[in-house]
Amino acid sequence: MRIGSIPAIGKSAGASSRRALPRVFPSGIVLFALIFLALMFAGKGTAAEKGVPSAPQTDQQLATEKFLSNLEGALSQKFFDYRKRPKVRVAVFDFTDGAGNVVKAGVSWADQIARRLYSRPQFEVVSHEQVTRYLSWNSLGTIGSLDAAGLRLLQRRINTMDPGNGIHVLIAGEVKKGMGRSLQIQVSLINFEFKVGEMELEKNLIDFVPLTAEIPLPTEQALQEAGEILVRGEKQTFTEGRLVVLANTRGYPLIDSEYLSRFQKDQAFEWEKIPYVLMVGKEDYTMPKQVQVGAGKVSLTPLQLSSSAPKRLEHSFLHGKCATNEVYFDEMIPAMKYQINASFIDLRNGQTYSDLTEVEVYSGATTIVVLSFFVPSEKERIRSGILPRINIFYLYGKGLEILPRG
Repeated sequence: MRIGSIPAIGKSAGASSRRALPRVFPSGIVLFALIFLALMFAGKGTAAEKGVPSAPQTDQQLATEKFLSNLEGALSQKFFDYRKRPKVRVAVFDFTDGAGNVVKAGVSWADQIARRLYSRPQFEVVSHEQVTRYLSWNSLGTIGSLDAAGLRLLQRRINTMDPGNGIHVLIAGEVKKGMGRSLQIQVSLINFEFKVGEMELEKNLIDFVPLTAEIPLPTEQALQEAGEILVRGEKQTFTEGRLVVLANTRGYPLIDSEYLSRFQKDQAFEWEKIPYVLMVGKEDYTMPKQVQVGAGKVSLTPLQLSSSAPKRLEHSFLHGKCATNEVYFDEMIPAMKYQINASFIDLRNGQTYSDLTEVEVYSGATTIVVLSFFVPSEKERIRSGILPRINIFYLYGKGLEILPRG
């Protein structure tokens, strides 16, 4: 029997045995290398993922967290009620330095508190833009330390200009230099719904929860920067005037008289020289439907006063002079410009008529706006071709009283 050799893998029979063979790695070695690399990359993770403890918190961070936790707990204990008040609506104001100046640390702390409460489901935080608007209505940069008189004024203005505000708590405070290199924080959680009457004013009583804390700062420079003044308190002043919105909602036309031009913001009302301000036109009319009056985004409704209310006599006097029948607004408000809008529906053609005007309230003066809703009858439209319209008239007078003295 003939015996021959078996060719090696990768070599054909009869080839020279001295030829170099290519090196081929077994597939098992390649697979092992891939698994090893995968394990190496998988082992790269964060310190937290690998169980390595993070860097310890600083004294400032620990004190800040403790204070925010205490504030959150005090708010919940005082104002939160799962059944009656499942959401506590909070307005946070920038803190001051005790002299009424808004400082850098005061803005920072107000922002931290707002962010903390915003993340909690039991709290609802008023936007910074809306808080700024509230302050502009009060001619303020912030409210700082609030007494009974300041709280009542703030309540009146906010509730008048934003009746659906839904605010339960005001958060205000002061930041000052504390012991050593620390910042002292004094915060008041003020019950915005607290009724401030004459007794409360006399005794300067408000319902609030005080909180204090000492926050250590890392450097003297940080302490100096914390007290940097952003808005000076002495620049803020209280200025207000009286705005009265009258209306004729019976549909007849009103015509201005020669006396209308006599009213000036720098002169007191001279009613003894003015028998009437507006007159009723001769056109035939019908009553308008769905009359709506608003000031900015606030919807107004006719005022309902008791027979003994002091303003009732003033309103009757004005109706007689201006031929009106409703009063939609009568309040002391910040001296600034406001938008008054009015509309009604003409049932004959189903069309809505509207008008928008800007009126300015002056400090220490009374501004009276008269809205006239005129709807001509069918006969009047055919005869004269006139259409429904809204006329707006303005009266101004120095002082905040309408009725003549004596």
